[in-house]
Amino acid sequence: MSVENVPTPEDAEEPEENDPVFPETDSSAIPLRYIPGIDIDSDDELVNVPAWSGLNVSGNADELEALRCIVCKTMPFTTLYQCQHEHTICAGCYQMRVLDKMLGAQLGTCPQCGVRIYRHEPYRNLAGEHTLAQLMVACEDCGVHLQRGLLRKHGLEDCPRRLVACKYRRIGCNWKGMLGEAVSAHEEGCGYHGKQGLQLLGELQQRQEQRDAKQCLLGKIMKLLQLPHITVRLLQLLPQVEGFPRNNFKTCAMFEAFSQRWSVQLKWQTPTDVEVPADQANCPCSLLFQLCLESPDGCRGPLGLTYTLVSGTHSDVRFQPNLCEKCDFTRENVLGPLTPLYHNSWQSCAKLLNERGFFGRLLMARI
Repeated sequence: MSVENVPTPEDAEEPEENDPVFPETDSSAIPLRYIPGIDIDSDDELVNVPAWSGLNVSGNADELEALRCIVCKTMPFTTLYQCQHEHTICAGCYQMRVLDKMLGAQLGTCPQCGVRIYRHEPYRNLAGEHTLAQLMVACEDCGVHLQRGLLRKHGLEDCPRRLVACKYRRIGCNWKGMLGEAVSAHEEGCGYHGKQGLQLLGELQQRQEQRDAKQCLLGKIMKLLQLPHITVRLLQLLPQVEGFPRNNFKTCAMFEAFSQRWSVQLKWQTPTDVEVPADQANCPCSLLFQLCLESPDGCRGPLGLTYTLVSGTHSDVRFQPNLCEKCDFTRENVLGPLTPLYHNSWQSCAKLLNERGFFGRLLMARI
């Protein structure tokens, strides 16, 4: 069950049905979590990862640079749009540009030349999409050369150096490692190999309780969408090329809602302060967020809110289900609770924050 795909209420700002229509494309050019045949779960750390960029093997550098998004500076994997002056904008940034009312007078304009761009009449760059999909690149892990459009599927299913989980994962084993002899060696000596049903009962019951709690949380988020006073804010974190700070807060977005100014603060929580851990693939990290009231002087009384931050349509990763059921913001209490948003390895968190960025939707309702 995905929170991201449920319809927003009719009175929510810019409901999803007004988004640009994105025509169907082949699986090589669509976001990772939509690849047919691959079961994506926000709890599956091996699959819920940012896109692999690939190392360029062939292609005209100037031609490829023209296909880089002028907003987030990434090479898109999905639909490409452009303005009348052929400035390239990826699908996620285009959506932000035509729907985010916080842009004011810049809403619906090209960020580079200012020409009008339209929500209902997007101008696709089909030639650019084809060029990027056919571009020969090298896998960052194994070095094999292949078309860029096939890179994601290769990383998940075919790469001989990809991370895999123990085959006893479903009954409790949390081991993961590189495909090869290490996997066979671990599975032969895995502590779950010879366990009987009664020995597993406690762990399986705990896992079922966690799944039930998640389903309950998703049900509460569905009820949030039915509340009368709800607003939706589009958020974007641009790639932090200078490096996202660790174990410190960073403001991701500023916006207005319910006649107040707000900010969303992010924290990359790591277990160590070392510059780079020796084993990035097995060093667990988390991304947390916090809602902050930036205009407490204008708050005359307690402002009760319930809110959730869900991943945007064009994000590489899916956020963990989260919900602040009730938080009273006042002049003295300007911070909401610190809430987990994404959990994965150091390697995946660093790639998401520093190379790819993400899109999100903050759903807020007064209670």
